[in-house]
Amino acid sequence: GFTTDGCGTTIASGSMVTELAKGKNIKEAQKISQQDVLDALGGLPRESQHCALLAASTLKEAIKDYLEHKTNGKTTDAVPKRTDSA
Repeated sequence: GFTTDGCGTTIASGSMVTELAKGKNIKEAQKISQQDVLDALGGLPRESQHCALLAASTLKEAIKDYLEHKTNGKTTDAVPKRTDSA
């Protein structure tokens, strides 16, 4: 999951980037791009496309932070799939 106080397009982009990352390993998740998010959402108006970039960039930063703080040294863990019904 994620938290944001952004607009609806930011929320949709953040949600989509989490869906795109599910089940991928770290290296695969790091490759998720603004265009991947835009494509998965079926496109966005030009004035809202920065929201997809924000989502993809935030994922990359979160992965970077995770790797910097991880203690066991593995870098190919899968992003966990959600198991609850939400």
